[in-house]
Amino acid sequence: MPLDLLTIGDSAIDLYMRISDTELDPYQGKVCFFHGTKIMVNSFESAVAGNAVNVALGCAKLGVKTGIYTELGNDQNAKLVIQILKNGRVGIKTVVINKGKMTNVHPIIVFGTDRTIFSYHEKFNYKITKWPQTKWIYYTSLAENFPEFQAKLIEHVKRTGTGLAMNPGTVHMKAGIDKLKNVFSITDILIVNREEAIKLTELHYDSNVSEIHNHLHKLGPKLTVITDGKNGATAKDVTGKFEQRQIYEIAHKPVDNKTGAGDAFSAGFMSAIIHGKSMKEALKWGTINSSYAIREVGANKGLLSLKEIEKL
Repeated sequence: MPLDLLTIGDSAIDLYMRISDTELDPYQGKVCFFHGTKIMVNSFESAVAGNAVNVALGCAKLGVKTGIYTELGNDQNAKLVIQILKNGRVGIKTVVINKGKMTNVHPIIVFGTDRTIFSYHEKFNYKITKWPQTKWIYYTSLAENFPEFQAKLIEHVKRTGTGLAMNPGTVHMKAGIDKLKNVFSITDILIVNREEAIKLTELHYDSNVSEIHNHLHKLGPKLTVITDGKNGATAKDVTGKFEQRQIYEIAHKPVDNKTGAGDAFSAGFMSAIIHGKSMKEALKWGTINSSYAIREVGANKGLLSLKEIEKL
C-alpha cells in the first residue's frame, strides 16, 4: 500500500533521569557531580524515541499515512519500539530486526527545563529492500557507517522521483559537509536548527537569517527551514520567498525545552506540506506542534492530532 511518508533513521529507548538542584551544581552551563559518588534521582521514566520514530509518530497523528525504515536489535527494547509504532499507526513492514545486536539506548539527564543526552548508536548494516511506494522520504539520524547507505538512498530517490526531506543527525553533522554534499544536491526540504545551519555554511552566528538560507541553498536544497528556539522558525525557497514564524505560546510552562521539540516541528511542517498547505502554513503547524511537545517530558506525549492543530 502506498505511503505519504517513509521516515529513515535509528530508533532508541530514552531513559530519563530528573535531577534536582540540591544534587547538582550548575555553573556556566555545566552540570557537575563528583565521580564515584551516588547521585539521587527524583524521577525516572523511559520512552521510545529517535528522530525517525518521533517524526513518524507525529506525522501519523496528523493524518499522514506513514511508515518507517529503522534497524533494531533482537531484544525486549525492539519489541517495545515496534509496539509503540503499531499503537501510533505507523507502518512497520520496513522495520528490520538484527540478531546479535542491541537496540540503541540513550540515558538522559533532565535538569530544570533542559537535558543532556548520552547518545549511543549501534552500527547496523543499513540497506534498501522492497520499500513501499511513497510520496516523501524523511531522512535523519544514523550511525557512523551511513555514507554507503546514503549513496544507495540517492540512487533510489533519483530512480523513483520521491520527494526527499532531510534533517541531519548528530553523526551526519560530525561527519561534515563533504559527506553530505551528495545528498544535499537532491534534497527538496532541508530542516536544521540555527547552530547546524551556521556549521554547514561556516557563517558567523549573528549573520542575517535570510543570508544563511541563501548559503544553504548553494549546497543544493530547494527549500530550507531553520528553527531557532524561542525565536521561532524561518523558511525560504529557491525563488526567494521567505517566511518567518514566532513561537506559539500557551499558558502552561514548558517541562522539557528541547527533547523532541525539533522532531515535533518537523512532523508539523512535513504534515502540512503533505496535506498541500503553503510554506507559511507549514511553519505554523511546526511551531504549534513543537510548543505542545515541550510541555511534556519526552518526545511523543505532547504531539497534536490533525483536528487539534487545525482548530488551533
